Amino acid sequence: MKLSIIIPYYKVLDKTKELMKVLEPQLDKDVEVIIVDDGCNEKELDKFKAKVIHLDTNSGGAGKPRNVGIENSTGKYIAFIDADDMVTNDYISEIKNKIKEDKDIIYLSWKSKKHNVVVKDKPPFWNPTVWSKVYKRELIGNLRFKEDINYAEDKNFNDKIKPSSSTYIEKQIYLYNYGREESLSKRGVKKTLIIVFTFITLHYITLAIIALIIYLILKR
Repeated sequence: MKLSIIIPYYKVLDKTKELMKVLEPQLDKDVEVIIVDDGCNEKELDKFKAKVIHLDTNSGGAGKPRNVGIENSTGKYIAFIDADDMVTNDYISEIKNKIKEDKDIIYLSWKSKKHNVVVKDKPPFWNPTVWSKVYKRELIGNLRFKEDINYAEDKNFNDKIKPSSSTYIEKQIYLYNYGREESLSKRGVKKTLIIVFTFITLHYITLAIIALIIYLILKR
């Protein structure tokens, strides 16, 4: 097996159907798709040409589904696609052509409504995502995503990746669709904002209490 494509899934059936309509015609004996259902028990996924793994409970982020995907993959190279994103109809063939170079990592060009990124050497530093890269299995080794965080887990993972060789695909073969309400990444952002807001609120409440105590002491 040359390539394993791992797709963490959470409540985006229509988007995933669109994605699989593009991916399935590209599949051959050298490529496997692994969909990890993050506690949704979505039986429609079993109709796809993919290895589908249903997690019993929702993990709250993309880390665990990706780890389960890695552990159940067999490809020499591993790619990640978010379930609500899209790829071009030559996504797999472009990657397979680059696999022949036998580099540690392949950087992908991509576009979204806001960005138009063409990689000609290294990817932009502000995009530490895993979907914009294809990894040699040996490079990942025993490294896994942290499952106790649900935001910036991509950056945490990539910070530990140390490729000694790389190549890139200049053609934009990944289409990023940020902004869906139920996306794994956005759920993580919302949780982080809630934590920050709570911390700030508690901070100011504490200051207000201290100020009140000082006022009462001075009043005496």
